[in-house]
Amino acid sequence: MNRDKRRADRTAEGVAIWRAMGVHEPDSSVRNPDLMAAQFLGPISRAALSIAPLRSWLMSHFGRRFPGAYGCATARTLHLDALFVNALEEGVEQVVLLGAGYDSRAYRFRERLSKARVFEVDLPATQVKKQQRLQSLFGSLPDWVRYVPIDFDTQRLEDVLPAAGFERSARTFFLWEGVSMYLTQEGVDQTLGFVVRNTPPGSSIAFDYVAQGALRGDPRYPGTEQWIRSLAEMGHPMTFGIEEDATERFLRERGLEVVSRVGSAELERRYLVRSNGDLLCSASSFLCIAHARVQGPVSRP
Repeated sequence: MNRDKRRADRTAEGVAIWRAMGVHEPDSSVRNPDLMAAQFLGPISRAALSIAPLRSWLMSHFGRRFPGAYGCATARTLHLDALFVNALEEGVEQVVLLGAGYDSRAYRFRERLSKARVFEVDLPATQVKKQQRLQSLFGSLPDWVRYVPIDFDTQRLEDVLPAAGFERSARTFFLWEGVSMYLTQEGVDQTLGFVVRNTPPGSSIAFDYVAQGALRGDPRYPGTEQWIRSLAEMGHPMTFGIEEDATERFLRERGLEVVSRVGSAELERRYLVRSNGDLLCSASSFLCIAHARVQGPVSRP
C-alpha cells in the first residue's frame, strides 16, 4: 500500500473516531446518530472511547489541532443522514457512496433500502478492512451492498461502476463525504462530470467542501490555519475549495442545480443546539455542504 492509501485509511478512521465520540452525548438533541462508528475502530481506540475521562481528554487534545471537528462530525452526519433518507423517500433506485470509508448508512438505514441498490466505492485496502469488520458484526457481508474497489491513480468511476451493476438509466443519489477538499479541481470535475453524464435528470449528489476563502486565510474562517497545518503534517493537505458566494454558479457550469447549500453557522443552528437552547460547540468554520441535482435537458426554441 502506498503512502496515499495509508493516509486515506487514517483519515477514514479519524472521522469514525469523532462520530464515535459524539454517540456518548447525554442530550439526544445533539447526539451523533452513528451507533456503528466505534465498530470500525481498532480495539485500543474502542476501549479508549468507552472511558469518559479519556474520551474528554482526546476530544480536548485533538480539538486544539482541529477546531470544530467534533461539532462538524455530528452536524455533518445529521445533515447528510437527512438528505440520504429524503432521497430514499423520493424513490431513488440507486445510492452510490463515493470514498465510502467507514460510512454506515447502508446498514443503519437498511429497512429503507429495499427498493434501492447500494454501491460503496473506495480504495481496496480500506474496503477490505471494512468488510472484515462487517463480517464480524453480521456473520457475512450484507448482500444488499455492492462493494466497488477503485485505484484512483489508474481507474475512473466509468471503469468500475458499470461493471458492478450500476445502471445509467436509474435515478441515483450520490453521497460524497470528506473527500473533495483533498482533491484537485480536475479531480472534483471528473467526479461531478461522471454524475452528470451517467445519470438521468433528478439524480443528485450531496457533498461537503471547504470555503475557498478559508484556504486563502480569510479571517472570517477562524481556526482554519490549525487545520491546514495539522493536515499538512499528516501528509494530507486541503487543496480544493469553492467560493461560498459562487457555489451555485460553479455547479451550474457543471450541469448541476443547487437544491440546498449550508455553511457552518447554519449547521450549528440546526444540529448543535442543546434541548435547553445552549450551543453544544462550534462546527469547523470553513465547512459547507451542497446538495445538487442533475439538470434536465435544455429546451431550445
